Amino acid sequence: MAGLTSYVVKRLIQGFITLFVVTSIIWALFEAMPGDPTDPFYANPQFKPENIADMAVSFGLAEKYLETLTAQDFQQIPYNQVSIGSPNNTYYYKVLDFHSDPRAVVFTYNTSAFANMKVHVFSSEKKLSISEIPKQSATSETGWVDYTKVGYSLQSVGVLLKRYVYILLNFTGVNYQIPSNLEIHMMYVIDTPEYVRYYHFIIDMFTFHFGISYKQNRPVIDILAERVPRTLLWFGTATIVTYLIGIPLGTYIAWRRGGVAEGATVAFSLFFYNMPSFWLGLIFIWIFSYTLKLTPLNGYASGNLTGPGTTCYQLHICPGNPIYPIVDYGWHLILPLTVIVLLGVAGVILLQRTAMLETMGEDYILTAKAKGLPEKVVRNKHARRNAMLPIITSFVLSLSYAIGGAVILEQIFSYEGVGYTYLQALLTQDFFLAGATLYIISLLVIGGNIIADILYGVLDPRVRLQ
Repeated sequence: MAGLTSYVVKRLIQGFITLFVVTSIIWALFEAMPGDPTDPFYANPQFKPENIADMAVSFGLAEKYLETLTAQDFQQIPYNQVSIGSPNNTYYYKVLDFHSDPRAVVFTYNTSAFANMKVHVFSSEKKLSISEIPKQSATSETGWVDYTKVGYSLQSVGVLLKRYVYILLNFTGVNYQIPSNLEIHMMYVIDTPEYVRYYHFIIDMFTFHFGISYKQNRPVIDILAERVPRTLLWFGTATIVTYLIGIPLGTYIAWRRGGVAEGATVAFSLFFYNMPSFWLGLIFIWIFSYTLKLTPLNGYASGNLTGPGTTCYQLHICPGNPIYPIVDYGWHLILPLTVIVLLGVAGVILLQRTAMLETMGEDYILTAKAKGLPEKVVRNKHARRNAMLPIITSFVLSLSYAIGGAVILEQIFSYEGVGYTYLQALLTQDFFLAGATLYIISLLVIGGNIIADILYGVLDPRVRLQ
């Protein structure tokens, strides 16, 4: 028992290290992409730039700073050195050097106390003199921008932030003295160094802090909580059914090798083993859904819908019936499940047949037969049990891969599971959702490998002793 315990601990440590490496690779992929996962949110009108900056801070992508600018921080400048200057106004300015491009800069001040003051802003990559800043025009997007929305970020008023941000205070009146009690509160967000981003990414992944979906405007963890059970229902059930069918068939044709049953089963297996999954899915949809109308065209459930093509319309079992949820999911699942089983059972049959043929040539099988044991006992207790090692590995890994689903098949059947979600996240650049989905798939595949290794050690003591 002690040997098995140390073996399990060793495998768990190896699995943790592997997960850490995989998570690091995912982070490297994120960093290699232009921008970062929060960039798509700027195109969503439901998110203010300052909220997006806060999101970046919460994920360790940036840090937030708060400062206050007073009257002493501003210098007066003659009106003729300002491109938008007027002789009837007085101007003061301040140049801010953030040393890198900030994500957001927000100014807040008391407008009622300074009713005769306007604030103009400008941002550039290179440091300029105030007189070099052009006037805003219909043909140019550069120049001073009137900042009148208190508490809004500069992106909200049309200024794309660069390293240098210029603040111009425009007071009505000649030789107007800047009020001594002037306070402009500034919040700005600056990207963190890469090692800090890496640290926060690792922590977030290991604590399942996946962020918000840009496309659906919902926490990623909530989306995955919906989609993972759907994929497990389809691919998990298909995997179990596949092995329940494939193992006995593979065992039987190996034991009765050379017969008609073996030839027919091998031919069937090779036919479906080399069948493109998307092609078989489309053929089944065309035959059973479109032509015969025996199964739904797409989706994972009809829900509360009752129109043509729904469970209620086709099977006359409608919402409110106690068995409706089971019938609804089952009716939508039967065709995709059949496709997966046909594709998967072929490989299991061939694998079990090969493993059985190798085992049947061992000396202990000949000894069992020579002892006069019944054929059923020799086949099932002696031969099949020892041939199960590669089958167990294949089964456990199939269950772990089931969480990822088949991206192509889920797309073919419009089945909103993990694979479908991952593909849609990539197409819409929903980086938080795509990264979380990839991480969950990796986590379960690594977990499946660990379970397979442990089962190997339990079934065959030689493995853990080595």
